[in-house]
Amino acid sequence: MGKQLKKATSVFSIKKVTIKGTEKKFENKVLNNDIGKEYIIVIAPQKFQHGNDMLSGIRNTIKNDAGSNGKFMFVHQGIRRVKLNQEYNFNWTILMYTYSYTESQITKTKEAFQKLAPECNFVKIASYQEAINYINTKNKDKATDDKKLREKCLVERVFIYCHGFVGKLAMGLTNRSSGDEKLDWDEKVVSKLDKKAFSKTVKIYSFSCKTGLGNTELGEDANIYENIYIGTEHSGHSNSVGIPVSHKVYDKKIIGTKPLLGEKSLAQKFANTTGAIVYAYCSRSEYSDTLNTSDELDFLQYYEEGKFGKKLEEQGTKNKIMYSLGLKNKRYNKKYEYLLNRTNIKISDDKRYAELIKIERRRVIIDDGMFDSEGARYPVRGGDTPVGVPNDMKTYTKKL
Repeated sequence: MGKQLKKATSVFSIKKVTIKGTEKKFENKVLNNDIGKEYIIVIAPQKFQHGNDMLSGIRNTIKNDAGSNGKFMFVHQGIRRVKLNQEYNFNWTILMYTYSYTESQITKTKEAFQKLAPECNFVKIASYQEAINYINTKNKDKATDDKKLREKCLVERVFIYCHGFVGKLAMGLTNRSSGDEKLDWDEKVVSKLDKKAFSKTVKIYSFSCKTGLGNTELGEDANIYENIYIGTEHSGHSNSVGIPVSHKVYDKKIIGTKPLLGEKSLAQKFANTTGAIVYAYCSRSEYSDTLNTSDELDFLQYYEEGKFGKKLEEQGTKNKIMYSLGLKNKRYNKKYEYLLNRTNIKISDDKRYAELIKIERRRVIIDDGMFDSEGARYPVRGGDTPVGVPNDMKTYTKKL
């Protein structure tokens, strides 16, 4: 029996937030949409290990894969998206790249999505071409909509969770490679999208790094500096000839910023090709809060050391190794130092710890990846780099 078409409102929680305690609660922004249209989530491969400590570098050389906590970060954000809109029974399709995931990981992902949306269409894809085919025709194996399937069910939303660079959705990024031509989306790939596949009210959200940035020469700092002379500094005498030594001192002053060139960005290409309103980051996108915030991890460390005498260097094999090699320092957060004295721990601290541990215990390890069937606890956010680049989502519309 086919799915009945219903009228509904869609809820997308992107920007508007209120703060309650230590967590961000996203308010609902209501848009009128027809449930008969399709809502697509694209989940990229994840074989890239975040972190710049020495042990991670050694590990990455040996094992070309993501770390445990980051393995499912794209999956978790996709699950969160469906969960936020669960009551509206949208027509969801999940396009999940199989590259980098084991069969067990893919199976658990499918189960999590279909628990929240039982009629969710789960499609495994192996290349950008299969993703483009599905978006254009509702069939990953067909480039043309000869059965008019897409014509009957237009695309209303696309959410893309992946790595990225300027001009590329880096689906194939790994610890050893910056991409894969079979997997990645660049301007040539985006140009293959068929405008007729999309509704007139379509919106596309890219949660990759730098989709909204068009300047490939910008580097890690968008600011333009000028050296300002502030005086002469005397630094004593030369040891060799006894002549006083002095040098001019300069300070850097920001006098402008390099152009972002959003009109040349991949986000603009999406908008021009599909007619969609596109939302994307110019900065790096930050997935680090997906399972826990840094503040929560600080709290857990200080609480466990104060309450149980459980020092960080004793918490897990990785920490033991890193401490023994002198490669890692303890987390430091001054506001939680009071927890180190057990008598200072409050009932509210006990309650918070119990809630965080309950969440931690529902998570399971699937082939070395930490999986939470409830999805991400916090959304993707804009990162702090490149310096001087705005880190909120920018809007791109079709340019004639």
